[in-house]
Amino acid sequence: MSFSIGKHIGLLHGRGEGRDSMNVVQKKRRSWPQVAFVVWMAGWLGTGCASYNKQTKEINRHWEQGNFQTAAKLISPEAENQRKTKDAVIWTLEQGAVLRAAGKLEESNHAFDIAENRINHLEQKAKIKLSRETLASVTNLTALPYEGYAYDKIMMNTYKALNYLELGEYEEARIELNRAYERQKEAVYINAARIEKAQEEGRMQNMRVDLEKIHRNEVFRNQYGNAYSNLERFEGYADYVNPLTVYLDALFFMTRATGGSDLERSRKSFERVLGMTGENTFIRQDLEMVQQTIEGHPMQPTTYIIFETGLAPEREQVRIDLPLFLITPHVPYVGAAFPQLRYRDNYIRSLTVHHDKETDSTLQLSNMDAIITREFKNVLPLIITKTIIASAVKAGSVYAASTAIGGKDNRTAGIMAAFAGAIYEVAVNQADLRTWTTLPKEFQFCRFPTPEDRKIELIVSNSLQRTPVTINEGTVTVVWIKAVNRTSPLLVRQFTLLENRMENIADRPTSKAAASRGMSDENRI
Repeated sequence: MSFSIGKHIGLLHGRGEGRDSMNVVQKKRRSWPQVAFVVWMAGWLGTGCASYNKQTKEINRHWEQGNFQTAAKLISPEAENQRKTKDAVIWTLEQGAVLRAAGKLEESNHAFDIAENRINHLEQKAKIKLSRETLASVTNLTALPYEGYAYDKIMMNTYKALNYLELGEYEEARIELNRAYERQKEAVYINAARIEKAQEEGRMQNMRVDLEKIHRNEVFRNQYGNAYSNLERFEGYADYVNPLTVYLDALFFMTRATGGSDLERSRKSFERVLGMTGENTFIRQDLEMVQQTIEGHPMQPTTYIIFETGLAPEREQVRIDLPLFLITPHVPYVGAAFPQLRYRDNYIRSLTVHHDKETDSTLQLSNMDAIITREFKNVLPLIITKTIIASAVKAGSVYAASTAIGGKDNRTAGIMAAFAGAIYEVAVNQADLRTWTTLPKEFQFCRFPTPEDRKIELIVSNSLQRTPVTINEGTVTVVWIKAVNRTSPLLVRQFTLLENRMENIADRPTSKAAASRGMSDENRI
């Protein structure tokens, strides 16, 4: 039996009949201040807890229609308003992505810089202070600052690198790729530390959450299975690794190498991507190219297509009954809110590129659904632990309040207190639905020798949409394409990785100061 408002409404209507009406009124009057306070708190908290999905609804509507300029105009003032709130990180991540799509690259990187500074601050704070976690015991997980998931941080630095590449600021791009590399290495330790902190929070509340015991409860197990069975649909990559980032790392250090160590890093990165994606003709061609470069041969004119398609999962709320009597006595099952991933499948599944009377189709490089799902599964035990702690504290408080107010002689007041407590729980018990919604569903890619006339055509399968493109001058050029759904127009941009194929790697200037600055930033995280 779940702890619900409906249950207490029934109790109010079904009991107390036939009693002396004056006594009931007097008892209600005596208990009303306490009950009214709980109801007032519930109403106040409920009005201030609009979900992130509702807050971003209008921006997302324009984004999903491909109206990037309008979305950029809407998101910037809102992100500015959120700058000093617990939601600052998620808003500035969204802002950075929207501004990038709108072609405002410098503004995009400024937003990402703000997000990164905030993330670094929260990470440093988390290393020395636990008290922030206690907020979960007062309200709900949405009251905690959004710190960013590992995939957020990796994509943040990846997008910054891409912005710098398009701006022609190669040393800054190198720094961001180094940061993204370090983010992937650190993610495992950060997640382990978060779980340890949640367990410590339980000890502070004199509660020891035994997840295995919780999962053995039949009611919880069945509801949990129904809510999260879809998480098994993906074969994830290694923990906290994004093949797109590793592939860009390989491309950059092949084409912008300042020595043999950069070329060796490129080769190893290509091999890592091959291990993630499986056998792939395009990556085999890249490995051949980097080997020829190592041997001193000039690179041949090559065009890379990278296609950003669809939308990453959103989060929606699902309620699951928690067997809190396993943790704290006198408390029954309590319905708690949890986040659930909702996948969005309106996307272009492949892009055909026509060039020199030949065609190539893009292949999947990075499945963001799989990356996000893998990390969601990793943090789900943490979410459950913290939600159980918060729910147990709140439910115990409601039980204590209803017992104190009602007593043996005032059952009606006790019922009213429990009813008000139920309202309070519903008002404050909201799942944390904050997630980076403007990320794509997939990154796809292909590569081919650049046509002599530098003309290609992009063809959307099962569509009349055909987009001609003239490739920019340069030996190695990247054509970056974005589409948020099957019917939205293709956004096409380009940047050059290598201008002159006869350029000698040894002749390139190396910005040691910039490289050093990038590594010192990494060590500081």
